[in-house]
Amino acid sequence: MNRRNHPNRRKASRRGAATVEFALIVPVMLTFTFGLIEMGRISMIKEAVVQASREGARVGIRPTASIEDVQARVNEELAIMNLTSANVVITPTFLEEAEPGDDIKVRITIPISAVSFVPGFFAFEGMDIVAETVMRRESTG
Repeated sequence: MNRRNHPNRRKASRRGAATVEFALIVPVMLTFTFGLIEMGRISMIKEAVVQASREGARVGIRPTASIEDVQARVNEELAIMNLTSANVVITPTFLEEAEPGDDIKVRITIPISAVSFVPGFFAFEGMDIVAETVMRRESTG
């Protein structure tokens, strides 16, 4: 029998080609898969931050609300997703002095690198997740 046409030799050659194809495709597929997971997580965190800013603003528009009340409500919402590195800015600084109809603004900023599974891998360095909600202060009557 001719060496080139030997069935075992052909199988071994095909097995080697499959191994090379697998070695080339797996890193691409893993990067794609982890990228999808990371983008899904960032999207989920963005929604949680938006929800926290809304809840904070809803507390802040009440006539009896204080900055501490708003901060506590925002932290409560962020704690659900275990988000501890948020920067929360509430405007005006003294809610007690705000008049009915004044804008109450709650802005939350979280660096993506603080919530990423693999910081620095997908080039999100320096990017932030930001949510801002503005509502009008309610009157007492």
